Amino acid sequence: MQKMLTIRLMTMMLLQYFVQGSWSMMIGAVLSGYGMRNSIGTTYTLLGLATIISPLFIGMIADRFFAAEKVLGTLHLLNSLVLYQVALAISHQYHTVFFVLIFTVGLLYYPTLALSNSIAFRHLEDSRLFPFIRVVGNIGFILSGLAMGYYEIFNHVVVFKVATFASIIYGIYCFSLPNTPPITTSLNWRTLFCLDAFQLFKDRYFSLFMMITLLVMISKTAYSAYMPVYLKDFHLNAANMMQIGVVSEVLMMLFLSLMIKRWGFKPIMLIGIIAWAVRSLLLAMSAISTEPLLYILTSLVLQGICWTFFFTVGDMYVNSKAQNHIRTQAQSLRHIFSNGLGILISSSLIGLIYNHTLTHDKLPEIATQWATFWWYPTLIASVSAVIFLLFFKERC
Repeated sequence: MQKMLTIRLMTMMLLQYFVQGSWSMMIGAVLSGYGMRNSIGTTYTLLGLATIISPLFIGMIADRFFAAEKVLGTLHLLNSLVLYQVALAISHQYHTVFFVLIFTVGLLYYPTLALSNSIAFRHLEDSRLFPFIRVVGNIGFILSGLAMGYYEIFNHVVVFKVATFASIIYGIYCFSLPNTPPITTSLNWRTLFCLDAFQLFKDRYFSLFMMITLLVMISKTAYSAYMPVYLKDFHLNAANMMQIGVVSEVLMMLFLSLMIKRWGFKPIMLIGIIAWAVRSLLLAMSAISTEPLLYILTSLVLQGICWTFFFTVGDMYVNSKAQNHIRTQAQSLRHIFSNGLGILISSSLIGLIYNHTLTHDKLPEIATQWATFWWYPTLIASVSAVIFLLFFKERC
């Protein structure tokens, strides 16, 4: 029984992140390919704004009123309709329509990240097994990226049509997931505004962790939004090369439970923050190097440490801090601060830096400008690591 449950949860993660990889991984390259390069920052700002509005209330609904798997399936089926329209809007360069649609995608998709995590945690007998479930999501990400790279569609709107089809399949599958009913059905003003989860901020170390998350998101957004554009400018296959990072995530996931058991959360998260600084530094050096490929490959390999050590371990840290009846809300709160407020702030900042710094679009002029661009996330991640080291004293 437990084996079949594990397979079902793994399939959930595979489809969850295949969908995300299909539309989000190459969105910068797609917009750049259709003459909408300067819209990348605005796009991620809108996604961040949508994420602030949506997940916390979705978490409240899943906690209090409806089974989480049914909410998950409904959101993906609705999102499939919107993703198809996004492809049409980009093709015709309808900027305003595109912004409205991508905002809607954020409203519908990002809450599903917290919901899928919550479903997995609810049905696992030991939460330390979560990395073995979550790692299959990375495989889904890899498969979507390899498909885009193999067919060389990573800068074409067809990626949104692939995401549409994948969302339909996943949405239907969600209704077959294990029943994850509400833990409680009581409702008052505190639960209406999800204040249960906000109580976690009374813990100063939790508050510090969330603040550091906002800072690290600046480096993360610089990478996720502009790395495909950077590789494209250097005439590299962005979709294929970025899968190096996802493979690295898979490898790190396999050993994550053992490392947490031995060292705890803090040392691992600190290493993850430092890795974000090193990665951005390597990209800055690669832009002006006569042999940039080695630097780029090393920065991609660091993805496993950057993402898994900070963000995946962060999910586990939040789950450990929250009581059982608010864990879905807590996961939603975490995603609001990372994929919501974090993206809203970081994409606005990084978008301004990009539009101000990158004034050319051809080599060799653009090389030194890219080097300048990557120095900003390097410095921010470095400051984040120092703050975390000095002030996060919790033994966990």
